[in-house]
Amino acid sequence: MVRKIALAILLTSVAGIASATSPGLTCTTHYWLGFIPYEVCTWNNPPPKPVVAAPEIDAASAVAGLTLLVGGLAVLRGRRSKIANA
Repeated sequence: MVRKIALAILLTSVAGIASATSPGLTCTTHYWLGFIPYEVCTWNNPPPKPVVAAPEIDAASAVAGLTLLVGGLAVLRGRRSKIANA
């Protein structure tokens, strides 16, 4: 448990160090509980958000995916070792 917490703190600090600022972005550092730093960034002039089309899935692709899922589960279930009655 301690390793997971230490790894999480390490990764967040590395991500904070590696973050780069772009023009028009203002970042300020705040401290949680007085000693855990985190950044709050705001846009001075927010860039326009592009319109992104939502991906669609047709019925044939959905059935194919469901078939693969059920088949994989059947294979995994069939590989279980069976306990012999003595």
